Formats: sequence, C-alpha cells, structure tokens
Amino acid sequence: MAVFDVSSIRSNAKTDFSGTWLSTASLLPRNTSVRLPSRGRPHPVRDLMQRSREILLTRGFDEAENLTILSDSDVTKQYGPEALVILDRAFYLAQLPRPEIGVSAQRVKEVERIVDRPIDVEELGAILRSYKRGDIESDDLIEALMKRLDITDVQALDIIHKVFPELYGLKPVPTDKTLRSHMTATWFHTLAAMQDRAMYPVALFAVGPRYRNEQREDAHHLRVHHSASIVVMDPEMSLEAGRAITSEVLREYGFEDTSFETKASTSKYYAPGLEEEVFVKYRGQWLEVADIGMYSPVALSNFDIRHPVFNAGMGIERLAMILHGSDDIRKLVYPQFSVVEYSDKDIAESLSVISAPRTDRGTKISQAIEGSARKHKDEIAPCEFVAFRDNRVEVKLVEREEGKKLVGPAGFNELCVADGTIYSDLQPSGTYTGLNYMRAISMAAAALAEDATEPRELQVKMIRHLSDLNLELPDAVRQHIERQQKKIRIGGGVFVTIEIHPVQVEGGSSAATS
Repeated sequence: MAVFDVSSIRSNAKTDFSGTWLSTASLLPRNTSVRLPSRGRPHPVRDLMQRSREILLTRGFDEAENLTILSDSDVTKQYGPEALVILDRAFYLAQLPRPEIGVSAQRVKEVERIVDRPIDVEELGAILRSYKRGDIESDDLIEALMKRLDITDVQALDIIHKVFPELYGLKPVPTDKTLRSHMTATWFHTLAAMQDRAMYPVALFAVGPRYRNEQREDAHHLRVHHSASIVVMDPEMSLEAGRAITSEVLREYGFEDTSFETKASTSKYYAPGLEEEVFVKYRGQWLEVADIGMYSPVALSNFDIRHPVFNAGMGIERLAMILHGSDDIRKLVYPQFSVVEYSDKDIAESLSVISAPRTDRGTKISQAIEGSARKHKDEIAPCEFVAFRDNRVEVKLVEREEGKKLVGPAGFNELCVADGTIYSDLQPSGTYTGLNYMRAISMAAAALAEDATEPRELQVKMIRHLSDLNLELPDAVRQHIERQQKKIRIGGGVFVTIEIHPVQVEGGSSAATS
C-alpha cells in the first residue's frame, strides 16, 4: 500500500524538481487491480441538472449550448447605464503575453550543458519564434523542444526553467472578455441568430454554470453555480403566458403551489415592472426558487431582435438545497466540505477480505475449506479432515485437543449491518454482507495454499477485531461508524486450525516446485 511522505517530497521538489519528479515514479504501485463499486453515487447538483434537462425537454423546450465567454460590451448592450454595477460582479479574463526570447551565446552554452552535447542553435531559435507567433501552443512547447532538438522531456523542462526564466516572470494582461455572470447574457446572441430561421414559438433552455465575483464563498454564495435558464420568443409572448409555463415546469419538480411577486427594482434588460420573483410552497414555507421576466425592447433592439422574449432562470444549487434539506451550499456541492453518510448497504458492501485467492483454483480451495468445516464442525477431537487435495497441495482441518469440537461455536456466525452497526448473527439478518466467519478465514487459508511451497498453518482463536477474521473496512467508513456512535460488534471463539502441506513427489520435492 503506497503512503507518501508528502513533506519530504515537497521539500525535495523545491530543491530539485526534475530529479524528484523522476525518482518518485518508483513510489507508485504497478500491476495492481482495484475493484470499483458496482455503481457510483451521482452528485446531487449534477443529478438535479440532469433531471432539469429531462423536465424541460418533456415540456417542449429545445436544448441549447450557450457562450461562456462574452465581451463586456454585451453586458452594456443589455443593462445600459446599469452595466458598470453588473460588471463589478463579473470575472474578467486576462492572458499572458508571449515574450521575444533571445538566444545568446551564453544561453546556448547553458542549453548544451544541460543536454551534454552541441545543439542546433538555428532550430532552437526557430522554435522560440514559432512559440512567439502562436504557431506552437504553450502546452506543446516542451514536446516541440524534445522532438526538434532530440532531447528528453526532463532536459526540455530544465531548459525552460533554467535558461529562459523570463517565461516565469510574465504578468497577465487584461482583456475585455468576461465569463458569463448570468445565462441571460448569452441568450441574445442565440435568439438573434435564430429569429429568421426558426418556427415560432422559439422555446430554448440551457443548463450550465454562471461565474460571479462574490466577495466571499459561504453557506449561501458560490463563485461558480448553475442555472436552468429558459427563453420563449414569439410575437404573442407575454408575462402571463410565461407565468403559466413556469408553474408547469415547477410542478414537474414537485412544487404544486407557486406565487409571483413583482420586483421592486427591475434589472434593465427586463421591461419596467415585468420582472418577478417566483416562490414555491415547500414543507409549509414559501421559498424563492426563480426569477422571470420579459426582456426590454431596448436590450432586444441592441441585438436586432424583433419579437418579444420571455426568460426564466432557476438556480440549480438553490433548488438542490431545498430538495435535500441542506443549510450550507458548500456541503452540498464540494466533497471537501461535506461529511459523507454511509447507508447500511454501503457499509455492508465496503467490508472486504484482506487476503483472498487470486486464481480459480484458489477459489475452489477456499470453498472446499468452508464446506468441510461446515460438514464436520461438531466432530470431537482428536480429529482431522482433508478439505482439499490435488497434485500440488493438501489442506486439512485439524483439532488435536481432546474433547474439543473441530470448529468453535462462533465459526459460522454471519456478518450483518443494521442501523449503522456491524454485528454477527446465527442467521443472516439486517443487511447481509454475504460473509460469515469461516468464509473469510477460508479465503485467507486459500491464499496461503494456492502457491504453497512449504508447510503452513493458520490458527484462528478468539475474535475481537475484524482483522482477526481477515476482514477490513475503509477508514472513511470506520470513521463514519465511530462518528455516528455506532459499533462493530463482533466476537466469539472460532478455534479452528488449518494445515497446508505441499504434496511430495518422487525425489523428495514438492509438486509446487518440481
């Protein structure tokens, strides 16, 4: 099991990145297999985004993909004099300038010292000029140096890092491009392009992210959040028709009661008095879930749109908080803020054996051990029973102490989960793990037996911990059980001995090594 000394790696990388990068590759496991669960858990926000898509498609809306990056002039066209206030919440994009990089004699010497041979100086200069012009993308520069100078990736990295440090001193230059702060910003371009090519009504939706430069992220504010946004363009479209459509859509989410309130201050891309907040009744409370309105003819005219447009936007995270009963949007969205809760089924499925057979033959050995133990469990010692034998190994269950049973009283206890607690029972109950004590022990014995070249013995006496049974839980699940003040209640005496003997062949060697 790989566990990194992160402090040491971090320190070494600061001193010698290339050397540390190369040497730490050996820390990573190779030729392993990892078993994934049969099905993963959907993210609650992504799950609701998919549900929103399905709802809007069934209500007759066509799905659209909207622009993410917009000029700030688009915001001005929509908001007019109010644009400055809106742009204060927008993220402006910047880009790094591509510098003119000279190839001096001193730099050539440094490059040749790194690669330990002469280089083609003209080719190096040509690479850097191509990079400056944009013919070579930034993430292709290392590869271009490798191929055209016939050097390694580490040598290329050292050249960039040590010979041309001006690349690391570049400062971003701002542009007039912004990330969309609201989905509305992009609808105008889409609608303008479609108004002469589509049948009316034009009903579109998009489900995607919005980016807002919030002063801080807290329980109710994220800088990136998602919207389910709809537009309907039609010569006869009105706010009243939009209310009816919105109520129908929200009913699909399970909200039967809807109310609308005119906003005291209308956003300037909406017509005066035609922007409303939408509330739904949920568990006895009226909660805001959406914003609707009719686009202002002024904003529409700035994009040459000639017909009325209704718009509604629903915050996905807001809806998810309501439907999931969450009081902190960060816990709902980001795993690092959340405390994962595990169901009894999750706990049962997470219980796994530490040692297990790797081959079909090993599985047969395990099944034979468990079967023989069940058949002879009440036999009184001294006794022994061959559980499995082939031309390579013989596996026996033995008990030498007179008067004792072959297998102790807890040998076939079943492992179960109920109300967050792992426990053993005489018969499967609660959520059954599919494991009993002897089955888990048999797997450990079979793992020893399938490649045995010398005699081995496995003894299991009193059970106090999962590891006594060749079982383990992921740390996250164990911590969940402890955090919920639940228990791992297993115990009892198994008192079983399993002997493993490689089969001897003529000449005194075992079949496993002959």
